[in-house]
Amino acid sequence: MTDLAQSAVTRNRRNSRWTTGRIVETALSYLAFAVVATIVLFPLTWVLLGSFKNPSEIFAYPPTIWPRDFTWTNYADVIRRTDLPKYLLNTTIVTAFTLVFTLAIGTVAAYGFSRWRFPFKQTILVTLLVLQLIPSAVNIVPYYVMMSWLGLLNTHVGLILIYTATHIPFTIWIMKGFFDTLPESLDEAAIIDGCSRFRVFWNIILPLSLPGLSAAGFLTFLAAWSEFLVPLVIANSREVAVMSVGLYNFFGIDSNTAYHYAFAASVMSTAPIVIAYLFAQEYLVSGLTSGSEK
Repeated sequence: MTDLAQSAVTRNRRNSRWTTGRIVETALSYLAFAVVATIVLFPLTWVLLGSFKNPSEIFAYPPTIWPRDFTWTNYADVIRRTDLPKYLLNTTIVTAFTLVFTLAIGTVAAYGFSRWRFPFKQTILVTLLVLQLIPSAVNIVPYYVMMSWLGLLNTHVGLILIYTATHIPFTIWIMKGFFDTLPESLDEAAIIDGCSRFRVFWNIILPLSLPGLSAAGFLTFLAAWSEFLVPLVIANSREVAVMSVGLYNFFGIDSNTAYHYAFAASVMSTAPIVIAYLFAQEYLVSGLTSGSEK
């Protein structure tokens, strides 16, 4: 009995040390998460609250995080007195067409890569992945030369073509990984029942692919909405400038920058991305991790 009691005491001590270690590890993890969240969220909070401040309060000393007097005039003025509505409209047009074309072409191509066997399939897929590793700054001169030769400088069409061609490879990889998780027996059963290959894809595969489409669509939307270098070089005129270039124009030299307008414009530019994430978050993780077990 003494040996059993001693063994029980030893096990309890080990469990106590293990539990204490887990508690310390969990506490340190949450502390690290809190530090990272603070670093990430503090600039965003400063911009959001700064958009409700008067110009004099933004540079007041000591600085204030919470506005003394909330004001909505910054948003009203930036809409009435600047070209922000035009920038938002241009960005919406370019992003919407890019999203539609990228998902349409990339999804069909991904379905072909997932279901058909043909020579050099893996080589093509790896090549598409390698092309995604090339920074956009490397391609900016060829983009400019091509758009100039086609007469598409300072046009929405030029930006849509570049964005679509840039985002299709990544969409193919995401959607192919998701299509690979769907058994081919679904296709075979539908074909036996008389469905054409297109009808199988449209009526059966696509409805089951909502998580993958949401993930690919959100990432395409995010990249197209926030792209800066390409539109700065390809389409920088006021008539076709997108939101990222418009925000760049808000910042003048030294004291010429109207920070209260820049803060309000930044919030209005970021809001569509946050809204899109709220709609896509349910399927975003599952869409990105589909096919990881294969």
